[in-house]
Amino acid sequence: MNTELSVEELLDPLQTVIGVVEKRQTLPILSHVLLRLKDQTLTLTTTDMELEISASNKIKSSEEALFTIYAKDLIDIVRRLPEKTKIQFKIEEKKVYLNANNNTFELNTFNNLDFPTLPKTDNSTVVTVKQEDLKSAIENTSFSMGNQDIRAYLNGLYFELNKDSLIVVATDGHRLSIGEIKQTNELDEKKTVILPRKAVLELSKLLAKSTQTDVEIHLSDNYFSLYDTNTKIISRLIDGNFPNYKQVIPTDLSNTIVINRVDFLSSLQQASIFVEERTKGVKLVFRDNSLNIFSHSERGQAKTQIKVKNQDKELEIAFNIHYIISILEKITSEEINMVVPGGENQSCLLSSTEDDNYQYIVMPMRI
Repeated sequence: MNTELSVEELLDPLQTVIGVVEKRQTLPILSHVLLRLKDQTLTLTTTDMELEISASNKIKSSEEALFTIYAKDLIDIVRRLPEKTKIQFKIEEKKVYLNANNNTFELNTFNNLDFPTLPKTDNSTVVTVKQEDLKSAIENTSFSMGNQDIRAYLNGLYFELNKDSLIVVATDGHRLSIGEIKQTNELDEKKTVILPRKAVLELSKLLAKSTQTDVEIHLSDNYFSLYDTNTKIISRLIDGNFPNYKQVIPTDLSNTIVINRVDFLSSLQQASIFVEERTKGVKLVFRDNSLNIFSHSERGQAKTQIKVKNQDKELEIAFNIHYIISILEKITSEEINMVVPGGENQSCLLSSTEDDNYQYIVMPMRI
């Protein structure tokens, strides 16, 4: 079987699906990409048995073919060729030969019938979300996900679908990020799922490239699927009970301090030079409508000061400095609200002064 594809036709869908392929695989075929040519459409699919991504592209060839090829080698070859280069594929039982500019490459292939696919799901809850809203919600919350935590439910992003909103939550047990997309959903009851970290990262890349106004989300008991015009992502879900995030949101809002975001961020970045590597702790002292920021390490120490508004009581509190910095980098408003209830082990709430779509909660620490 022979066919011809251009670098231009191959590269974009290949870059979309390549992130699923791991260096070490339990099955050799999982290191391959499945190529399907049908109805002048090229569709590439990769999977690791937990996550599957397919990307399509219109092509000139009217040939029909279905075969697998080693994904990392294919993308390395394609990336090194000029965009308009034509690649001839000669597909045999165990080998695929690529010929481009009088150069020939020999790659292994497997029986395409052995390529695993995640099952199609029935009885899914389907909702349509604005692409930009979903992209923003994931970008502004997913940085708080756990990473290889023994509690599997923390290593992912929690989606809560209600009649009037889609809420996205991430936490690693020390900080928590909440994003809310206000929209009307036709639901009989609330639907909740936890999407694994790897799927979240790939979904973010997909949404960043998407040119669609709306995307379609399918939620079932075991799978999350998202459909774009030329791309489909399917992921198994994390089985577990996500923490009740509402319980950690401070209810005492009496001490809501208003702080210039850029001044706060700049001061923390300067103080971070002298943060102890082990604790990463920084002390914040609110006094006389000023915020004093203290950090120290064996190399030295730093003290920075900025003005704040609406402070009604003096207090000292310490946080992981990188948690606060990462939050301030996500908020875009000129000023932020920082709720500091005081008292031992009470969490702090940060949000924009302009909207309440995103809320960030950080647990204090001892230093």
